[in-house]
Amino acid sequence: MKTIVVSSIRSNAGKTSIIAGTISLLKDKKFAYAKPLGDRLIYRKKRSWDYDASLLVNLLERKGDMENRFQQITLGFVHSRLKYMYDQEGIKNALTGIVTDIGNGNDVLFIESGKDLAYGSYLNLDALSVAKYVNGTLVIVVSGDSDSVLDDIKFIEKYMKIKDTNFGGVIINKINDVEEFQDYCAPSIKEMGIEIIGVIPYSAQLTYFTLDFLAEKLLARVIAGECNLKNIVKNIVIETSSAVAVDAQPLPLKPGLREGDQLMITGGDRSDVILAALERDTAGIIITGDIVPHQNIISLANERGIPILLVGTDTFKTARIIDDTEALLRKDDKEKIGLLSELIDKHTRMKEFLK
Repeated sequence: MKTIVVSSIRSNAGKTSIIAGTISLLKDKKFAYAKPLGDRLIYRKKRSWDYDASLLVNLLERKGDMENRFQQITLGFVHSRLKYMYDQEGIKNALTGIVTDIGNGNDVLFIESGKDLAYGSYLNLDALSVAKYVNGTLVIVVSGDSDSVLDDIKFIEKYMKIKDTNFGGVIINKINDVEEFQDYCAPSIKEMGIEIIGVIPYSAQLTYFTLDFLAEKLLARVIAGECNLKNIVKNIVIETSSAVAVDAQPLPLKPGLREGDQLMITGGDRSDVILAALERDTAGIIITGDIVPHQNIISLANERGIPILLVGTDTFKTARIIDDTEALLRKDDKEKIGLLSELIDKHTRMKEFLK
């Protein structure tokens, strides 16, 4: 069995997505997964789960046997509590138990680190320590613009004790121009002696939200169009307090949300704006301030199959929450997972790497 420890220099580099895409791609292999130090706490069936662990357990279609060992898949979340529960020897034993109990009988065990390379160092649960304890191969995901990627990889080469670890190489993710990167940056990385497992291009589709994802994130009440909550949002339009003052630009940190499939955010007292949205290519409408629009509007939205979500926050705060939200992968995002598999197949050597 191969044990692969996946980490990243920075948070939100795409570790979980790359693991999910690889599992989906290599149907001939049997995979197992663990994330010893959780950093995305959710509650499911009265249990504390890491979001990424929950996703991967569902994707592996092994909910029965793996859910029963959730306390091994993720040891915990809070540093102080884990420090109280485990000394260094206890951490080593727990990680050995993951390899033996979770990984046994599989071809590949993926162990995902916390949000970045340093996370968990205080507990000896950082990626380098984990890789050393389980005798695994460390793979680091690097993302960002070309300068940031080169800085991060040079940092790895200069300061990390990768000589003490079985370092498999880097996967470079979310690159805008792969051909240019391969021509001008890849040679410098190879000169550093760092193995490049793949260079994956940026895909706007992976940044899009669905309406049901936003409904869950905003704790919204669905008052119309429930049958179309899988609609994809590509452009966000915010209605302000002035009569027809609409900001037609996407929220600043979402560069992929640009054309069509609009989400309108407005107050429930703006019937004119809501009706106008119902006449356009609208993926959905978020009504803010907990103001329920007129029943005729709700009936029209149902007739046209356009979801309306009702939230208690004001328009500005709602927009800011969405702006700060990462489009996390979900178990039923079949199109996204399929796209990830294609990108990994085309732009990486994961098939060869996991032989």
